[in-house]
Amino acid sequence: MLRFVTAICVAFLCSCTGPYSTEKVAAKEQSTLTVAVERIAEGPIPEVVEANGELFAEESANVTTKVPGRVEKLNVDLGTIVKQGDIIAELEKTDYLFRLRQSEALVEQTRARLGIQGRNDDNFKPEDTATVREAAAALKEARFIMETTDRLAKEGVVSKIDFEKSQVRAQGSEAHYQGALAEVMQTRSQLTERRAQLELARQQLTDATIRAPFSGAITKRVASIGEYLAPNSTVVTLVRQHPLRVRLEVPERQAARVQKGQRIDIRLDGSPLIRAGRVVRLSPEIGAQNRTLLIEGEIPNEDGVLRPGSFVTGIITVNASARGFTVPRSALVSFAGVERVYLVKNGVLDESITRTGRRLNADRVEILEGLKEGDAVVAQASDRMSKGTPVKVR
Repeated sequence: MLRFVTAICVAFLCSCTGPYSTEKVAAKEQSTLTVAVERIAEGPIPEVVEANGELFAEESANVTTKVPGRVEKLNVDLGTIVKQGDIIAELEKTDYLFRLRQSEALVEQTRARLGIQGRNDDNFKPEDTATVREAAAALKEARFIMETTDRLAKEGVVSKIDFEKSQVRAQGSEAHYQGALAEVMQTRSQLTERRAQLELARQQLTDATIRAPFSGAITKRVASIGEYLAPNSTVVTLVRQHPLRVRLEVPERQAARVQKGQRIDIRLDGSPLIRAGRVVRLSPEIGAQNRTLLIEGEIPNEDGVLRPGSFVTGIITVNASARGFTVPRSALVSFAGVERVYLVKNGVLDESITRTGRRLNADRVEILEGLKEGDAVVAQASDRMSKGTPVKVR
């Protein structure tokens, strides 16, 4: 009986403490982690310079009246989007229509005096008018009489007094002809003046319709319907929305790397929206107070999402061909201000303290130190992982 009990105890102890016991196998299987890894490989990471700034409208104008009048129509309000040439407002046009008709009548009256109705004014010749033709005919007659009288006087047919009378008559006809020419030229100048007045009346009628000088958005409405406006009175304030201008202040130590034509990516404060543009202007001097270089960029804004006056962060790409390492954001574990990643080496976890750079997008982070080409980084790390834990790569 004693031998039987001893055999059972030995068997029980062996089954509980052996190297191949069920509990140890289960514990070993439970401590082995299954992880996904990413091999570190060098890739393009452009070098950039970051600076803060503000958006400005490329053009901003107070749209004013050129002629006086009472506002009859107002087609825009705050926030209205307009295109170049769109009608913003209209003044009462009755007075300008009457002036236009009056000017047209004066022009036709002057043309009638010159006898050039239905003809092109540019081809007008003073010699073709009835007044000048009449004076020319009288002059021709007077000269003929004078020449005939002169011949007859030499033959003794007429007296010397008759000859002198013919000379005086010829001189008077010459003066009358010159006077007719001068009168026609004066009337022609009057026609030119009245044609200019007609064009002015037409322009004033056109100016009674106020149009947008460029495409943009209304930021302020000043005038109201029924209000009488003097010349140069502001109706609305218009700003150009596309493109916008961004002004950034680049620190002096990085100013030498910024050049015209470089890419700018702007990010609005508190918004994930990013827009790309380019550097178009650089200040010729460094600011004495803040030791920064003022630069200007051009940012497209066809959809009008960006607004002038917004504060932005600008990222200027100064070296597009630079390369480096990146990891997923999920691979980083942060504790007490120290960031690290876990590596898989020889089937177990290892860790590496890293120095990170920029957050390149929603899920990638630049690694400046702590990794090398070919390292197998755990893609989904957690603070529950520990160095030396066996792992299985899936």
